Amino acid sequence: MNILITGASGMLGGYLLPLLRDNKITTLQRHDADIICDLKADRPDFGNKTFGLVIHTAGSHEEADAFDLNLEGTRRLLDALEANPPKEFVYVSSWEVYSPDAGEHIQEDHRLWASSKVGQSKARTEDLVAGWCAAHDVLLTIIRPARMFGKGVKGEMKTLFNDVVNSRYIHVRGNDARLSLVCAIDVAQAICRLHSVGGVYNVSDGRGAKWIELAEAMSANCGAMKRQTFLPDKWAAAAWKFASWLPAVKASLSPATLARRSKTLTISNDALRKTVADWEPYPTIDVINRQTREYPYQD
Repeated sequence: MNILITGASGMLGGYLLPLLRDNKITTLQRHDADIICDLKADRPDFGNKTFGLVIHTAGSHEEADAFDLNLEGTRRLLDALEANPPKEFVYVSSWEVYSPDAGEHIQEDHRLWASSKVGQSKARTEDLVAGWCAAHDVLLTIIRPARMFGKGVKGEMKTLFNDVVNSRYIHVRGNDARLSLVCAIDVAQAICRLHSVGGVYNVSDGRGAKWIELAEAMSANCGAMKRQTFLPDKWAAAAWKFASWLPAVKASLSPATLARRSKTLTISNDALRKTVADWEPYPTIDVINRQTREYPYQD
């Protein structure tokens, strides 16, 4: 099959390419690709190329770029595919389309209520892609991954990892908020199993984790388990008021950071399990801890 993968050099793309190596792959990204194009500003030129499958992983998790790349960049991609639509299209969306305090075990039919520009742009892009695929008789699969981990992890989780290993993470005592996690290799495998099925799927390891559990796993990952700092909520508020200039306080106790890390949102993978009966994701916390022998660790 001829497959187009956007954002192939990203973390997810790095796991997708080996799984699809028996196909004819065309990559699209800003540099070092078969088709060099910045979707944030330009419309790609495919010439006479036709694709049986498009896997659209390119996107931004930065608020400043969210609409320009996630929504308008996807619109440019679809415009370029207009002359020769693919048979199948996979759009990699995000857990951020849900409300950050939606609760636990959220299903795909839960109301989308994104509070961030990233989530809003992803939700609007889902609508854009769904309308385009319906109009062009293209089978659409929407993937909503949880927070992903793997080689080349970036964004919020990379920042958290750096804070943990540099002793800047402070946990507010009593904060038991939970979040969903998933290994990027599992998201890649899910895409390979679902692209010919169609539908909307959350992709998580199905376990959920507390922020402190994640921080402790990250600490263990670097080979030296460090004791994490705990503060009562009143002390945390006082620390921010009087010492917000300190690196650890600035990293962990800002109102924006505390708001993000004190709300529970875990997404269900029931729909994926029902569709792919033998799909069994790695336990992400154990992978970060390097306790899962079967996982293909990379340096």
